[in-house]
Amino acid sequence: MQAYKYTHPLLISIILVLVGNSTRLPAQEIQSTCIECHGLLEDEMKAPVDSFANDVHNRPGLGCVGCHGGDNTSDDMLESMSEAKGFIGTPGALAIPELCSKCHADPSYMKTFNPGLPTDQYSKYLTSVHGQKNEEGDTMVAHCSSCHSAHGIRPARNPLSSVYDKNISATCASCHNDSSYMAPYDIPTDQVEDYRKSVHGAALLEDDDLGAPACNDCHGNHGAIPPDAESIDKVCGLCHNNNMVDFEKSTHADYFSVLESPACETCHSNHLIEAPGTEMLSGEEPVCGQCHFEDDGTGALEAAKLMASRIDSLENAIAEAEGRLEEADQKGLFVNNGLFVLKDARQRAFKARTAVHTFQADSVVNMTAAGFEQVAEARNIARELLDNYVFRRKGLAISVVVLLILAVAIWVKVKRIESRQKH
Repeated sequence: MQAYKYTHPLLISIILVLVGNSTRLPAQEIQSTCIECHGLLEDEMKAPVDSFANDVHNRPGLGCVGCHGGDNTSDDMLESMSEAKGFIGTPGALAIPELCSKCHADPSYMKTFNPGLPTDQYSKYLTSVHGQKNEEGDTMVAHCSSCHSAHGIRPARNPLSSVYDKNISATCASCHNDSSYMAPYDIPTDQVEDYRKSVHGAALLEDDDLGAPACNDCHGNHGAIPPDAESIDKVCGLCHNNNMVDFEKSTHADYFSVLESPACETCHSNHLIEAPGTEMLSGEEPVCGQCHFEDDGTGALEAAKLMASRIDSLENAIAEAEGRLEEADQKGLFVNNGLFVLKDARQRAFKARTAVHTFQADSVVNMTAAGFEQVAEARNIARELLDNYVFRRKGLAISVVVLLILAVAIWVKVKRIESRQKH
């Protein structure tokens, strides 16, 4: 240590980095008689070898014996696959969750491979519908390899993974779209198709919006359980927080709870969720009409129509003001102040849509009133800009005319002077 006493700290850091990196050798190909033998076979006997080449367990050196037991160093097939060597063959559906948990539920073991990977997947699985039925001996329910595959497991962030955001609905559909497979459970098999046609499915699968929810965002993944009536607003509130807060403050929240009616789902459906719009409040078949009637004495439908009218009027006014500002912008005028005010008006319109979940028309009226004031301010800015533009153009035109008149007068004067000089 004394020899390095006067070495510059930066040099020491560089040396340490180089030494550290020198120990990070690329993962070596696993030398396994399992892979050597199965690699010589065909079809389903060779498929695991081909898949395992890209498996997440392959790179850190976790081989066949980790799951199947046996001895992957022996050239003798009978010895390598003997009970004495712990060979268990293909794990049964009921045994797979516990088998995977031997590694994935051990924090001290998992941190050597991926410290960021949670180790509570198995305990959550046991609380799920899938896990509970697996514990009861149901071999048809989903277990680890049902979703993650067996030999070609990839990280969840890998687009080729079966549990990548855009692939999850297809993974769930492998069971939940199969009417004959799901028949014993009396579960509908149109959920995935409905989801794909929904606003959520379109955003994720068509628009590549990875922030849009897939099946597991609402139902969970390892702790998968159908949201019940008491929890649906909490599930939706993970993304739509302001809507949830407004709803929970409303009188409808108490009524829905007493009636054991699912909150968000009652109005928006569950899997086939359409993009919300004011037509839900004032269309030919308003959502509110499922519970309320014109003569029920609550005035609910009239209030719904008022909220829709205010929101539509504000958004139309914003569009009109935006058009005026765009006209000014095309003329080269400075419109940033007007656009800034209009941005606030749009925010008011957005909040007014959210305020619908209070089921109080006054909340929407007050929110849109502030928006109309901001639209009026933006219109005034656009009008002043355009009026000044017209004024300047008129002034320029008058100036040009005056200059032309002066030029003609000067030309006439010059001609007269030239004519006198000739005579």
